[in-house]
Amino acid sequence: MDVTRKNFKEALGVISSVLNDSSFVAIDGEFTGLHYDSRYMPNAFDTPEERYQKLRQGSVDFLLVQFGLCIFKYNGKSSKYTVYPFNFYVFPTPLNRHAPDPRFLCQSSSIDFLVSHNFDFNKLFREGIPYLTSNSARTMREEILQKYAGQGVTIPNKEPSPAFRTPQAKGPIIIPDEHKEFINQIVAKTEQLLKDNDRTSIQLDPCNGFQRKLIYQTMETKFQTKLIVETKTGEKKERYIEITKATSEEDKRKRDELKMQADLDEIDDAIGFSKVIDMISESGRLVVGHNMILDLMHTLDQFSCRLPDNLIEFKNMSHCVFHRVVDTKVMASTHPFKEFIMNSALNDLHSRLQDNPFVPPSIEMASNFNGYKKAENYHEAGYDAFITGQCFAIMANFLGTFMDPPKHRVSPSSQFLEPFMNKIHLMRSLDIPYLNLNGPDLQPSRNHVFHVTFPKEWRTSDLHQLFSPFGSIYVGWIGDTEAFVSLYKAAEASMVMKTIKKGENYTVTPYKNFKRGVYPEDNAEKERKIVSPPQEEKSLTVAEMDKANIEEPGKRKRRISSLEADAEVAVLMGTVAKRKKPMDPTVAPFVSRKGVKPPLPEVTEEGDPGVEIEDKDIVKEKDEDKVKEKHEDKVKEKDEVESEHIGTSKKVEEEIDNKEGKKENLLTEGTDEDVKMFEECESW
Repeated sequence: MDVTRKNFKEALGVISSVLNDSSFVAIDGEFTGLHYDSRYMPNAFDTPEERYQKLRQGSVDFLLVQFGLCIFKYNGKSSKYTVYPFNFYVFPTPLNRHAPDPRFLCQSSSIDFLVSHNFDFNKLFREGIPYLTSNSARTMREEILQKYAGQGVTIPNKEPSPAFRTPQAKGPIIIPDEHKEFINQIVAKTEQLLKDNDRTSIQLDPCNGFQRKLIYQTMETKFQTKLIVETKTGEKKERYIEITKATSEEDKRKRDELKMQADLDEIDDAIGFSKVIDMISESGRLVVGHNMILDLMHTLDQFSCRLPDNLIEFKNMSHCVFHRVVDTKVMASTHPFKEFIMNSALNDLHSRLQDNPFVPPSIEMASNFNGYKKAENYHEAGYDAFITGQCFAIMANFLGTFMDPPKHRVSPSSQFLEPFMNKIHLMRSLDIPYLNLNGPDLQPSRNHVFHVTFPKEWRTSDLHQLFSPFGSIYVGWIGDTEAFVSLYKAAEASMVMKTIKKGENYTVTPYKNFKRGVYPEDNAEKERKIVSPPQEEKSLTVAEMDKANIEEPGKRKRRISSLEADAEVAVLMGTVAKRKKPMDPTVAPFVSRKGVKPPLPEVTEEGDPGVEIEDKDIVKEKDEDKVKEKHEDKVKEKDEVESEHIGTSKKVEEEIDNKEGKKENLLTEGTDEDVKMFEECESW
């Protein structure tokens, strides 16, 4: 269902009636652009804080113009999902001259992308749903109350304050000579209105703001309380003044009160689409998205409040608005799904989940929602939200096959979804696959990563040549003259600085040392600060929840959709997996593409109870001791061969490895093709 200003109130009523009984909701967004400039492009070795800052500064100046929402409601009797897909056109049309008038960026490639997928820009600009954040709405309400208090109108629950009263004009009003004839004509028309018993009001011709001010001042001084003077806006946005007779002071007061209430109601309407986000937040329903970090950031920034300055506060803010979120791209790239899914782009993922070993659930469209039965409208926000919800339901149900006996459906409230909860996919990140909204992020060792500066003329092949003694590498470009280089053989890292630390036209710096130079120590400590995970909430049964709501009516509880969900969780958690390696819902997943084995040390998550993390200096010393003897032999043999065959160090490595009886599948040295293996297939 396409939703614009014309049918927004109707759609809002449908959402209100079905949301609290739903199982989960899926969301998606379309934007006017993605990246402001190359400085904010994601890098494979961004820290979570760096990635957040890049997205906050380089992406949120674009606009989310289409918001997809699909509500999934499970019927236990028919074993079917009933779905309610909405496709909202959202545009911040200013309510009046005092309302926010946002500026936003457009990226030509993104606009062309939307046009190629039949995006209706006329519908967006003419009928787009307005919105205000809660702070903007509160400020505008205060301005309206102050305005009417200055006119002597009684404000509900507040007596008029002398500080709010408009000072009366003292002496004659000074009217510029060029406007005297204009004002005299208005006065003559007004006097004629007061004498004419058959007329109650007149409408003046549109005029500019200064002329309207002169009219207001003249009417107040010359006619005092005999008239009601109002500024109105025509169909073509022209502003004009309407003058109406006031039969009495009481009549004028009531008229002002009604006008004040109409202005307050107008602000309530201008809140617009933000009401939808508030309803989702208050419902406590699970929110599902696909590769959803931009969807989440834009939604919070446009419809809740401005994004905070650091990642820690963003996590807290996100947790307050959407308590539970799941990213289907994280699920698809994680055990047990990654063994079956080669491409996690949304359309490819949906196609793959239609075949064995996955079983799609029965889904039916609600009445009056027939637009997506057969059509494939990828990159329309409503359809993408619909497809995302389907993918989640299929993958969630697949987890039921690990139970004994197998379950055909896993509820969104099941504890077996906890490994994926509140983890948002980080695209183009080599060793940090997701952002953990519930606590500390992964902090992998990057001792095998180096920052390299070089001439602008260098290409990927030049970096491969420079690091050729150490095997294959991954290059993460930062700019034309700098890049991060990661060794596939992490054990070779200790030899890099002894061999190629600095040349005539390049420098090599260990990743850790480079970051120390970029970030002062106090900022580095702040960046590494661990987020205290929110207190775990106990899953409540419906009876327990009703009791809790009676005892503490003001305290909001996490909601469960039905008794069936409670029973299902109990059964699932009490069963024994029928496979040898059942899923452990307490273990955080590690994401990697099937067929690609990142050459990285084991990743640990700091802050986990019972995990002992050795001091990094001690670990480094141990690693150097282990590889010292190995490298002494290698270097001797390399030197002998390199004297005869310069530039063939890769072959030397293979010969040495064969002598030592090792069998390694080395990646072939290449140029840009090595990078493509790690790039996402889904275009932005």
